[in-house]
Parts: sequence; C-alpha cells; structure tokens
Amino acid sequence: MSDNLQGAAATRQAIISTALRLFAEFGYNAVSTRKIAERSGANIGSIAYHFGGKPGLLIACAHYVIDAISERLGSDVLQPVPDDVAPEAAREELLEIALRMVTPITGRSDAEAISAFMMRYITQRSEAFDLLYAQVTAPLHRHIGQLLGRASGRDPDAEETKVLSFAIMGQSMYFRICPDAVKNAMGWNGLGGGECAKVATALSLSINGLIDAYSAAASA
Repeated sequence: MSDNLQGAAATRQAIISTALRLFAEFGYNAVSTRKIAERSGANIGSIAYHFGGKPGLLIACAHYVIDAISERLGSDVLQPVPDDVAPEAAREELLEIALRMVTPITGRSDAEAISAFMMRYITQRSEAFDLLYAQVTAPLHRHIGQLLGRASGRDPDAEETKVLSFAIMGQSMYFRICPDAVKNAMGWNGLGGGECAKVATALSLSINGLIDAYSAAASA
C-alpha cells in the first residue's frame, strides 16, 4: 500500500484500509458505512462516490486482498503448472508453496487485516466469497493438485488427488487461521522466522510422506 497517494486516491485507499479491518474483525453486517467513514476520516458520501455503497466497498476490499495474496504467493502459483515440470521439481514447489502459505506477510502494515479478511470471507457465502474462491482458492487448489499429480505419478484430476490437495492446503492454512491456538499450545510468542522454520520441517515431513504414499499406491 503506497504512502504517497493524494486527493481522491488517498481517500479511496483510506476507506478500503479501514473497511478491510472492520469487515475482518466484526463482519459485514455489523459494520455501518458511518463507522467506516468516521474511522477513515472520510465523508460518508465518499463511500457512495467511490464504491457505490457498502456492497461495492466489500467487493473493493476483496479485490485488494486478492492482489495482496497474488503478490505474496506469486502469480505463477495461481496459474496452471507447465507441462515440463519434473516430479522432483513438483515436489519441491509443493513444499515451497506450503511454507509461503504459513509465513506471515511482511512489509505491510495491513498484513493481519488481509489474512483475517481472507479467512472470514472464504468461509461465508457472499459475493466476496465468490471472488476469493474464483481468483485465489480454486486456482491455488488446481495448481497444488497438478503438482501433486506430477510428483506422485497420479492423475491430477482424480477425486483422490483433489481431496489430498485440500489436505495439503488445510494443514498449511491452519497456522494462519488459528495462530493464537498454535502459539498457546507451543508456548510461542509469535510466528516469526524461527517458529516458521519448525513448521516448515513438520510440513516437509507430512507432505513428503503423503507424496511417497500416494506414489506407492499408484505402482501397487
């Protein structure tokens, strides 16, 4: 997020940043446009002017989160896997993606709001859900499934491959969805570099074991 915006662009960004935090923390229905305007320092009419109203503002927040996640994960992760990726390279990329999904976003003051918004609205049916699913969840699931198929020698479109792909995503995302539970259970103060390295080791054992077992089942 740029700190150099001015005029209408700065107002628009201030409204999105404020709404992102409030929608993530309290939910769409519990947040009024008046509260968003007050917290952002904008005139309430600016919300209608820039977004057409509260529904349009939610969609703008969803697009903002999609752009941030695409930047964090890398746009290639949301694209089909190239046909020439070798099994070992596919395995390595799977592990790398899993770690990226765990590692906190750095260099952004709104990183926690982005994660919280994604986690809230990817579980609630709405227009925001439809956008997040179509532009993040579905492409990411497809990419992971294709890597898993390539790494294990299995059909990436098989139902079992798709289910296992969600299992890989789920174990990685748990550390982002429930960070306080993880910190409490582990006695950690945060999820910094040292903690993420330990998580990466655990994910590596789990995902490598899954790939090996799925590969063995293909040749049995």
